[in-house]
Amino acid sequence: MNTAFQPSGTEVKHAAFTDHRRSGQLSQSRRRVINALAGGAKTRNQLAECTGLPLASICGRCRELLDLDYIDVAGMSADSPARQVLGLTEEGREAMSRAAGGGA
Repeated sequence: MNTAFQPSGTEVKHAAFTDHRRSGQLSQSRRRVINALAGGAKTRNQLAECTGLPLASICGRCRELLDLDYIDVAGMSADSPARQVLGLTEEGREAMSRAAGGGA
């Protein structure tokens, strides 16, 4: 079998991520996380439960939202093991308002 023209695993992952982002599902997932946090600060596990998204997706969306300064670490849970509690920032509230008003 000639593997010279086979894409690498990284290329396949990158292509799948690009397709997912173009589909709009990525931004929909972000919106779901932001909307869930509008009701109060939550851990990633709590976000997964209330949004119905897999924990792996929640972790990725939270990383993106942290990088955008839409959410921040509000504290640590009392659970054992302790987990980060995430909350909306002012920028996150503004982004939620823009989305509700039909903006990007």
